[in-house]
Amino acid sequence: MSAKLAELTAATSALSREEKLALADYLVGEAGPENPAAYDAAWNAEIQRRRAEVLSGKVKPLSLEEVERSTARLLE
Repeated sequence: MSAKLAELTAATSALSREEKLALADYLVGEAGPENPAAYDAAWNAEIQRRRAEVLSGKVKPLSLEEVERSTARLLE
């Protein structure tokens, strides 16, 4: 780890949770995909694939409640 990165990492420990989340959101945006068009195309293809699976009945969507229960069980 570079000295600058170590300094930034240490400084983030003093941030509130909300500030850390805001910083993470900023960094993810800054580090975005190298090729945004290819990234968008890949996501659009994935969305279409998943949509087709749901419409065909191959995949059954879960309700929010089912997802929350499943997530809670995983975190226990």
